[in-house]
Amino acid sequence: MDPEDPEDRDEGIDDDERELLRQDLDDVEALKHLLGPRGLKGVIFYCPDCEEDHYLTWDLLRGNLNQLLEEGDSPVHEPAFDPDPDEYVTWDYARGFLDGYETLQDEESEEVAKRLSRELAGRGWTRGDISGLLGSVHLRPSDEGPPPEND
Repeated sequence: MDPEDPEDRDEGIDDDERELLRQDLDDVEALKHLLGPRGLKGVIFYCPDCEEDHYLTWDLLRGNLNQLLEEGDSPVHEPAFDPDPDEYVTWDYARGFLDGYETLQDEESEEVAKRLSRELAGRGWTRGDISGLLGSVHLRPSDEGPPPEND
């Protein structure tokens, strides 16, 4: 058995866990771009092994997740040097923020599509033309029913 050979290595994670790790990696990138400009450097995790909080910057967290995905285990961890707890959030908070942000984006997009559909219908655009325009800018056509008849 060669531990360097991926065929011989006991990965310890299955395909479902791999998919969840890939989603976490996507989330870390989104969170870095959404929360970083707000002064948040990363996440805080409580480590039951050493009974301490660990402060992971977005890049460090991404690196740890990549290593877990590629090698099947997490790197050795050490507590951060003198972190400011106000610059970190829990993973649950970060994921909740991201879920709320994505939901708001979807709701705002839906409202924009509805308002734009009504406005264009009022200017004489056909349902097909409105759907084509909305699709070209990645908005879903409104499900409110047909636009009002033109005068």
